[in-house]
Amino acid sequence: MDEDQNFLFFLNFYADLPRQGPGEGRITTSVLGLLTDLPLHPVTIDMGCGSGVQTLELARAGCQVTAVDLYPVILDHLIERICNEDPMLLITRVCASMDTFRPAAPVDLIWSEGAVYIIGFEKGLSLWKEHVKVGGYVVVSELTWFTSHPPSRLKEFWEKEYPSMKTESVNQEIIGKCGYRWMGSVVLPDSAWDAFYAPQKEKITLLRDTGSLSKGEEEVLTTIEEEIRLFEEYRGMYGYVFYLMQRIS
Repeated sequence: MDEDQNFLFFLNFYADLPRQGPGEGRITTSVLGLLTDLPLHPVTIDMGCGSGVQTLELARAGCQVTAVDLYPVILDHLIERICNEDPMLLITRVCASMDTFRPAAPVDLIWSEGAVYIIGFEKGLSLWKEHVKVGGYVVVSELTWFTSHPPSRLKEFWEKEYPSMKTESVNQEIIGKCGYRWMGSVVLPDSAWDAFYAPQKEKITLLRDTGSLSKGEEEVLTTIEEEIRLFEEYRGMYGYVFYLMQRIS
């Protein structure tokens, strides 16, 4: 199995899961509620929306959402969710990369849960600044170190999977450098990670029970299992942090 096939298997593994990254609907709603001076129906971009659990939460809260994701196989699940739950929600789907999509006019809010790492935290904030109004908001959740000295096994894994992961204080400095005012941070609770990983464990078992996995597919599952084991073993050393920021210039 070549790299393209590996990635396709990886993509399909996550596509029909409830989420493609850790999160909780109540956290999405509560973090949005901290932005108290948004318009009644803020024009919003959900960058890297995935299958759109948080997209629907934003729309239910009154946001007019443009949901952006690069992969049609995942966007298809957002379409299914909208049709099943509320086809009247104000959601527009766009198949595009987060680093190339440009709105017709600056928006009130850019939201991104667990996705900015794909293009990089600093790069994402720099690119998206021009897409949001002066005084508008950007909210992203970013994988973050909670310790400056992680154990070697943990450090080695994440240096391979996400070498750009930084501490919260460093990310706050990046926010300022990119032209935003940092407004606060909210740490995603462990319960969101456990809920994210539970269906993955079940799916891995089902896939292995088929007895038809290739060597490359098995390697993909082994890496996913290692990520789960490391989180469970080293709880509290890293996690997702919501960073709330306002464009000031």
